[in-house]
Amino acid sequence: MSLRTFAQLYVGLFLCVCLSSTTVAADPKWTEWGWPLPYEKVSDKSVQWLKSKGWWPLQYGYSSTWVGQFTAPMLIHANKLAESRGLAIEMRPFLAGPPQNEGLMSGALQVANGGELPITTLVSRKAPVRSIGMMWTAVQEVQIMVPNASTMRKPADLKGKTVGVVVGSSGEFAIVQYATGHGLQPGKDFRVTSMPIPDQMTLPTGIDAVAPWCPTPRMMAKYLKNARSFADTGEYYFGWGSLHVREELIQNVPDVVQALVDMNIEALLWSRLYPDKAVDIMARDPALKAYPRALLAEENDVWVNHMKPTFFYPFTEVYATAGLTVAKWLHENGRIKDLVTEDNYRAYFKDAPVFVNRTYEKLGWKVPKEPPFFPKGMTIKEFQASVMGGKRLNLIRPYELEKPQVWPEPSDLVKPWYFGGKTYTPN
Repeated sequence: MSLRTFAQLYVGLFLCVCLSSTTVAADPKWTEWGWPLPYEKVSDKSVQWLKSKGWWPLQYGYSSTWVGQFTAPMLIHANKLAESRGLAIEMRPFLAGPPQNEGLMSGALQVANGGELPITTLVSRKAPVRSIGMMWTAVQEVQIMVPNASTMRKPADLKGKTVGVVVGSSGEFAIVQYATGHGLQPGKDFRVTSMPIPDQMTLPTGIDAVAPWCPTPRMMAKYLKNARSFADTGEYYFGWGSLHVREELIQNVPDVVQALVDMNIEALLWSRLYPDKAVDIMARDPALKAYPRALLAEENDVWVNHMKPTFFYPFTEVYATAGLTVAKWLHENGRIKDLVTEDNYRAYFKDAPVFVNRTYEKLGWKVPKEPPFFPKGMTIKEFQASVMGGKRLNLIRPYELEKPQVWPEPSDLVKPWYFGGKTYTPN
């Protein structure tokens, strides 16, 4: 055998060995979408406790007009991810956060998603509610939309105008932060009026601009073609929201809470592997009938698949500080009686990393030090200084990425993880 032939055989064998370590047959210890098997079941004792409270099935509220966070509950329901863990859950769609707050306060809801304004209101009211992680759309997109024929071009053009927003929602705070960053005062320089998302979408007579969150801006500009983007509030607005539960669940049935976190992350993994099937499921929701399937596909790709899944991690140092700007504005404008402090936010978030870290341990994911929406080299302290100083925010926004972030990189793992026919290994 010649030296050249031997070298060719050696290289061929080497490549076969390397490939076999990454591309493998279905692994019976994992689902194809990367969830470890078998499923962990909640205890009979926990089920009995829920039934004794009249919380069977659990009532789970979500916003049917908030892209990203509405993906998970729909897929949890369609794929019976709660039943796989021995739970029964009823999904309850809402148009915005404030009515979910009332459900949580009364106990009619035990689980819900909320944005930063509704969350701060809950904390101020000393509601028996805590975050369990899953920080939805941490860099929320809220576009200020104006009619195509509008002459509005620059921030100062908002003066004297009427802007429709969902008062008490993240959309309202987005317009506040944008205006403040440009030296304008809502209520003084322009009028803000309360308007639900479906009405904002139509841009009714007498309204000069609206400030909806996605997918409505893209719906208006690309599909209805009745509006254009006047401005992206993202340069000054850091939008965030969280999955939270009544604190009795954390105190009495922590295995149920862990199951809720697990199934939400599993739903996102399922969507990453089967994006078309995920959109088919979403499109069946009555609240989304008005949105074209192509739009749902575009938006779900942005908010579920563009960023590393650690995008949803509860970085307490980030959110507790960012919340202070919300609390200050709400308090100064008489929306909340008691000013929410950083310690109050930390108490709201204190359990979230515990549950999410356990999920990451099961998956073999490394707990990240900084969010994937931070540019390389940016620190949490730099972010905190920008937010508290009202400075322009330097962040990676998923809706501006041309291609998804690479996931997983070896540095994202602490042990092998199986997904979509491949086993990924850490450094």
